[in-house]
This record gives sequence, structure tokens and C-alpha cells, in this order.
Amino acid sequence: MARGRWVRRWVAWTGGVALAVVSLGGGCASSPSGGTASPVDGSTSGEGSSGGDDGSALFSDAPADVPFSADAGCATGNFRAQFAPMAMLVVLDGSGSMAASNKYADAQQAIVTALDEDAFDSASLGLLIYPTGNVTGPACVLNLPVACEVPGLSQVPLVPAGTAKSTASTGVRHEIYQQLVASSPNTSGVGEGNPAYDAIQNGINILETWPGTGVRVLFYITDGGASCASLSTRPGYADGNKCPDWEYPASIISLVQAANTAKTGPVNTIFVGVPGADTDGTNVNDPPYHVRLALSAEAWAGSPQTCDPTCNGQTFTQTGGDPSMPCHFDMSVNYSPTILAAAINQIRGSLLGCVFNLPEPDGGTIDPTKVNVEYSTNGTTYTELYKRASPGDPCTTGSGCWDYNQSGQVVLIGQACTTVESAGNADVEIVVGCQTVTQ
Repeated sequence: MARGRWVRRWVAWTGGVALAVVSLGGGCASSPSGGTASPVDGSTSGEGSSGGDDGSALFSDAPADVPFSADAGCATGNFRAQFAPMAMLVVLDGSGSMAASNKYADAQQAIVTALDEDAFDSASLGLLIYPTGNVTGPACVLNLPVACEVPGLSQVPLVPAGTAKSTASTGVRHEIYQQLVASSPNTSGVGEGNPAYDAIQNGINILETWPGTGVRVLFYITDGGASCASLSTRPGYADGNKCPDWEYPASIISLVQAANTAKTGPVNTIFVGVPGADTDGTNVNDPPYHVRLALSAEAWAGSPQTCDPTCNGQTFTQTGGDPSMPCHFDMSVNYSPTILAAAINQIRGSLLGCVFNLPEPDGGTIDPTKVNVEYSTNGTTYTELYKRASPGDPCTTGSGCWDYNQSGQVVLIGQACTTVESAGNADVEIVVGCQTVTQ
């Protein structure tokens, strides 16, 4: 895009962030393959349109002084960008206590609302609800049935979402919607089993075997402490029946920490505690510890990358009290479908809000030494970013910077990432065909 020339941009609104890729290299990028990007009409006038055929917004208020000069003779074309891919498996506690106070109904609404956001179009999505039934309990409950059955496979397997929403007749979002509509909390059995360890373990296994390339996220929603340890070889705290049934939080901490630090296919496990997940052990029917502290420490172990580094519930002890700033999403008091949906979207933004794929040309390849990045937030003029010269540069001063990750994707770093993530809307451009500006 030459200085002083206006170019119509096709902008895809994705969860509050508008993305555009502008191709400027003759022969470098014609049209991306796989339908992930669509050229506009090629017009270079300043006249815009109110919207695209696919529901995306078209606007032509780009500033004329784009900083990167195109190589002589290179063509101008616009392409729709995509967030980097990810796999998100929602694991939903369907124990009997979730039936109270619309907790389960609110979670159903939130999951559908959040996953229908355009930001998840490039993601693979799935759903696992537990417990699915009763199993024979231990001798301490006279071998009566207990609600501790967990499916080995998710009810909705991980499948690329595409653009089809929950109201469509097909697609993974539709399948998740149908599964949620058909489900309800398990109120049968003796007591209220919450086999969280097995559910999380099975969810991690599903994500680790996902064949795609990208971030793996397990989003776990629960209203209390984990139980059913008495049916395993793991140690457990004694419950009111003197069964060693309450799961040690340390067991879950070890499980999710190992998954998060795995060298191949690491998984970020996100914990959400809804009303009921704030007991303190004073009632004989509750876990003998502060559940908010347990979930906080589990969240820190499972995904420290998405936790506030100042949260003070990073370590669990049985005698510890509630953290003043928990590391998990604590909705034990303030809970609604809107708040839970916002948490799901926040995780998507935290993990991938600053990672973008390069366009995939039908012919030729993109020269990585001729890529530049700029962004605009809330309608402001575009800010130029330099590619950092040193991998150790945190780019926390000035406007920030960008770099490639090991997968060859563009990553906004430091202040650039912070600014884009916190903006009400942002337009991120990847300019291809001009010599990379490095500092």
C-alpha cells in the first residue's frame, strides 16, 4: 500500500477485535487457501460499504499515511485474517448440586453464548459433561450406587467450528447446543458424587491426542470440591460416612501441572467456581478445606499463563483460608450467564488474542523478511510496530513490538499485546511485501 493511497479493508469482527491482512507483494500472496481469507473487490477508492455478504464489516477510514512503502510493482489486495487455531474442551460439572439455583441452566446459556462468538470460528470445540451415571459404591456406603461414573470420551468430540453457529442445522456448535439441551444434573445415587479428577484427566487425554496444531484448553466449571476418591487408589479425606472420598486437591494440582508443563501438546486447564464452590469445611457434608483455596491453587498449577500474577491463592494447604485474590474465576457470589460467557471469551483472548496466522497463498510463498505489522484501536490512527531484534526483549516500553513464534505465526509482544487485548475493538494489519522493520 503506497503512502497517500486509500485501500478498502475487509475487516472481520471477532470478539471485539477486527483483523485484516493486507497483501502487498506481487506474487507473494494471491488468495489464501482453505477459504480462510477472501479478497475484496480490488477497489482502491475511499468508498466503503456498511457490511459484507458474510456479516463482516466493511469500512474505508484507513489513514493514508501507512508507514510501509511497497516494493516497486507489487499489487494491492486485502485478505481476511484468522486467529491462530486452538482446541477448547468444556468440562461441565453435572452433579446433583448443580440443579439448585439455576446453576446448571446458567452454565448452559453461557457456554452456547460464548462459543457462538466469531473468535471461536478457527477453534476446535468439544463438550464433556459428568457424571453420566452411577457405579457401585465402596463398602463404607454399603456398596450402594454412587454418582461417580465419568465418560471416557466427550459427548461432543473436538471438531473445527467454522462459521456455523448453534442455530445452524449442523456443526459442532449445534451439537454442543443439542447436548446441553438434552442434559440435566445427575441427582440419583447416594450423596452427590463429583468425580472431578477423572473428568479432568479424561479431558486432558482428549486434548493431548487432538491432532491439530495450536493451544489446548480445558475449561472446567464446578460448584464444589471433588469427590469419589474412595473408588480409586488415590488418597482422600474422610467424609461424613468415614469414607476417604474427598479428593486431595494436591492430586488434581499434580495432574493439571503435569499437563501444562508437558513438552508436547501442553494443556491449559482453567477453573471456574460457581455458587457452592466457597465452602470452608465447617459442615460435615462439605470437603474438609476451603474450596476457594483449592480451586485457586489448581488454577495456578493448570494455567499460570492466564492467572493474575498477583493472585495470592497459589498454594493449597488443608488449614489455609480463602484467598483475597483467587487465581481461578471465582463466581461463587457473583454468577450469571453473562459473567461466565465473558470468562470463556477472556481465556480465548488471553491465550490467542495476540497470535495471528500469516495468510496462505495459493501460489508462491510469503517472504518472512518482508512482513510488517501495525494496529489501530477504537478508530485511532495506525501504530507501527517493529520486529524485535532480540528474543529477550519484553517490549514493555513504547508501543511494543512483534515477532514470530516457533510455529511461524505473528505474535504481538509486550505493550502491543496489552493494548490490543484491552481495546474495545482493534484492527491488526499484517503487511506483506515490504522489508521488515526491525529494532
